[in-house]
Formats: sequence, structure tokens, C-alpha cells
Amino acid sequence: MRTSSVLPRRGAAGRQPAAPLLAVAATLLLAACGAGAGSSSIPTPPPGPAGTVEGVVTVDSGSASAASAPSEPAPSHTAGPARRPRSLPEPDRIVAGLRPGTQAQTLSVSGARLLRASRSFAVFKPEPGQSAEAVMDRLRSMPQVAWVARDAYAFRQAEPNDALYGRQWHYPAIGLPQAWDTTTGSPVIVAVVDTGVRPDHPDLQGLFVAGYDFLDNDNDPTDPGCSADPGDWSHGTHVAGTIAALTGNGEGVAGVAWGGASAVRIMPLRVLGEVSGECGVGYLSDVASAIEYAAQNGARIVNLSLGGPDHPALQIAVRNAAAKGVILVASAGNDPAAGVHYPAGYPEVIAVAATDCRGQRASYSAYGPQVFIAAPGGGAANPSPCGTTPDYVLSTSYNLDVRNTYVWMAGTSMAAPHVSGVAALLFGRGFTSPQAVRDRLRATATDIPPAGRDDYTGWGLVNAAAAVGAESATSRMVAFACSLSGTVRALSPAATVQPSGAFSIPSVPEGHVDVCAWQDTNASGRLDPHDLWGRAGPVPVHAGSTTGGVVVTVRVYSGPSADVVGLHSR
Repeated sequence: MRTSSVLPRRGAAGRQPAAPLLAVAATLLLAACGAGAGSSSIPTPPPGPAGTVEGVVTVDSGSASAASAPSEPAPSHTAGPARRPRSLPEPDRIVAGLRPGTQAQTLSVSGARLLRASRSFAVFKPEPGQSAEAVMDRLRSMPQVAWVARDAYAFRQAEPNDALYGRQWHYPAIGLPQAWDTTTGSPVIVAVVDTGVRPDHPDLQGLFVAGYDFLDNDNDPTDPGCSADPGDWSHGTHVAGTIAALTGNGEGVAGVAWGGASAVRIMPLRVLGEVSGECGVGYLSDVASAIEYAAQNGARIVNLSLGGPDHPALQIAVRNAAAKGVILVASAGNDPAAGVHYPAGYPEVIAVAATDCRGQRASYSAYGPQVFIAAPGGGAANPSPCGTTPDYVLSTSYNLDVRNTYVWMAGTSMAAPHVSGVAALLFGRGFTSPQAVRDRLRATATDIPPAGRDDYTGWGLVNAAAAVGAESATSRMVAFACSLSGTVRALSPAATVQPSGAFSIPSVPEGHVDVCAWQDTNASGRLDPHDLWGRAGPVPVHAGSTTGGVVVTVRVYSGPSADVVGLHSR
């Protein structure tokens, strides 16, 4: 068989062509069309001279990548849901909200020095011998200052406990293997606002973009460990690994967003560390500064596995980031009596509750009307109610005693990065705004009794497979030769698009044809808003030959509903 290639044919599996052929990110414009035309109402064209069309589908800003089964995790340690330290002194930092046009550096406050300034607030520390109340009074008297509040502590949600062995039960629990068959994500930056990370961990190599350390005020967000407790595990490294640990590399654990292949990157922002001899503590003003930094430096998703009381600086930072299109995900908290903490308590934030290995709400998980969704956080039960499966979440970590390793932890802090990782996968399916992601997560969550939304698990357990459209065969993406005239008409059999994005369409009629790619996300049999849709062409097809290198770029469809006729599998 002779081969005519529009572009050089692909080499190794999953490698994209060097350049696209007439790649069209198509939003189909159709005239009003009648109802009732199904896929079997109009037959496909009669047999005639035909060829084959091969190519690749890219979704929004990236394409799906080949996936293999995650490796068996190594034995590791455990950490249960933490309670806040009781021995901390009252914070001696003062936060002042700035009126529009005010530069913090122009403020001169007797008895205090400026620690940090942002666009909306400034942080001051009283000089030795000066009381915080006196400094707050002086700030309140300044016309440039809109409000004054003491800083507050932020807390992580895990601390070390006992050693256990097991597997990552928490990924099949949310349908990740099926989701990975459909997509392994696309390039997007996820900020991890936490204790910092260990960039030298072997399962996190090459995943990081530039970050910042707001505790030490430098450009190195490495988690140094905690000298007060050398056995204290790196919370931020665990969270980062859940989101994007290198996957399919034959080592360690997998990440929700299939780290490595998907080009998901982690922006580490260190705000928690050792404060007054306590590990895993920070200041809410630093959390607010980190959120601002993330929004200004390209992060589209921010994971906040931490919490504290309501604070004006934090609320303003959350509101501004959401207005810029940043998706904010936070742990609900590990103290039911205290209710949902902040930033999870703000309406702009996706508040995540925790479930155990049975899929039930974890007993420690905070609840309230702010809870949006639930994800695996482990129940921290010993012995486990699931037999040999530990009731913890396994991911990457580090401490000063053991160094880099893999650790079991439990808490809503472990639940939140599952949702952040699924949000990253949704970027690869065209859901890129905060509202679109919230709507998709809500519409596809698996309900946890009682029926409907409740204050304990929100809309239910996050369902990665359903969210990315991998719930059933009818919602898998297909590619086919097509024509458009009020309806979408298939001119060839439908070819399933592989996880790598590759497709091979047989029996394409000779001539010049368009190539369509479609995912029927609601299994309606029609092209509807929120389906994934794209078209490229016209592509030359010669009888008995293969046209290769065709690239079809798809995005979320936003046009009117249209019938798809004549479509069937080979």
C-alpha cells in the first residue's frame, strides 16, 4: 500500500507531529435544525474508493498522553489528622489593610517595622518593648489605612503516627484508572501553599516551577524539616505528590494528574514551618501573600491544605484570585466541633471534606454549609476497617530522620489535593474557569447518603472518571470524516481516540474531506453545549493509501445543539 503523508508520520507512540495541518479549534456554527434525526436515520455513503486518515487529537492547550498502570508503592509510615497546637503565643504581627493608591513603604509607624507589603495590605511587627495594641491604635489613626487586625496562625492538617504498608486505594475509589484512559491532563500550574516541598525527591523530579518561601523571605521554598521534631513529615511534599508525582516511571507512587507526561507543574509556596517550637504552623497574612503571588505568576489552581480563622487579608486575597480566574481548593478542617475553617469557608473556594477507605465521611472531617465535595483523606483507623488496606493516603514525603520516602497520612489535607489533581485533569478537557470546574465537579460527583447535597460531604465523592467523560463507552471521544450542513454527518466509521490522542479512521471516501473529533459527554447522541468538539481539514484522501499527520484541536463546544447522523463504529 502506498502512503501519502500531509506531514511526516509519527514515530514513537504518543509523539505528536512536528506541525499541525490546518488545525482548527472549531466551534461549530449550525443553523437551527429539526429534532428526531438519530445516528441510524441516514445511512453512510455507499462503498467506493477509500483510504485511511491518521492523526492526533489535542484538547485545549494540551493532548492526552499514553498511560500505563501505576507501580506498586513501597512500604512507608503513617500520619493521622492533626489537632492544633495549644502552646502557641498570640501572634505579634499586625496586618493593616491599605486604601486604594497607598504604598505600604510610605507608612511610618512609630514602634513597628514593616515585614511585608502587598497591593492590599501590609504586615508590621512591634519593636521590642512596644505593645501590639499600641501599634494597632497608631495604624487605625492613619487615613491611608482601611482596617487593622492581628495576624493569625494557619495550621497544616497532619502529624506523624505509626508505620503501615499498603496500596493507593484512594485512586480507584474516585475512578482515576478510567479517567487516565481518557486523559492524563495538559499543561497547567498548580500552586501548593504549604510547608514547602523536597525538590530532590526522586518521584518529584522536574515537576516544579519557581516558587517562594514566605517564612524566610527568599526564593527557596524547600521544606527544611522541623528541628523541634526531626521525625515530622513534610506535609507539602505529600500534598505535591498526590497532585502530580511522576507516574508510569516504575518508581514509588502515582499522582492524580499523571505527573511527568501531562506537563502539570507545581509552584511551591512555603508558608508553614517551625513557629515557637511547633511544626507546621504559619501566619494567615503569609497565606494571603502566597495566594496573591500564585495568581500573579501563572498558577491556575491553588491547593490550600491548611486553615485558620477568618481574616480580612485572607478574604481579600481569595476574592482577588478568584476574580482573575484562579481555581482555589482547600481542606475543610479536621475538627468537626470547630466547623469549616478558612480559606475553605469562603464561597470562592472549593471546600473538601474527607472520606475513609469505605467511601464514608471520615469521623474527623469538619462539616458545614461551606463543604462543596468530598475526596479520599483516609479515616486514620487502626486497625483498618478495610482489612489489609491502610485507612490512610499514600504519597511522597521527607523528614530529617528518614529523608525522602513514601508516607501514609490522613486528613482533609490529603483529600484536597485529590480534587486539585482532578481539576488539573479537567483543564485537559477544556474546563478551565472556576465556575466551569465547580459545575463539572458538582454534576459528576458520586452521591454519598443521605441523598443530595449535605453539609458532611457536599455534593458527594469526587468522580474523576465521570468528570473527564470516561464514565461509559458512549462518552469516549471518536474521530471520523465529516461534513457540516445544519447537522453533523459522518462520512466514515467512527474511530476511537486513544489515550495518547492518536486515531486511525478507516474507509474514508476519496477526495478532500474534513475530520471531526467529538466526545458526547452527556451520551445524548447529539452535539450539545459542554461536549468536546473540533474539526480540521479539508484533508486529501487517496484510495488505498494513508494520509497521516492530521491534527484536530478540540475545545468545549458552546454552540447550538445539533444532530449527528450516520455515525457508527467500524
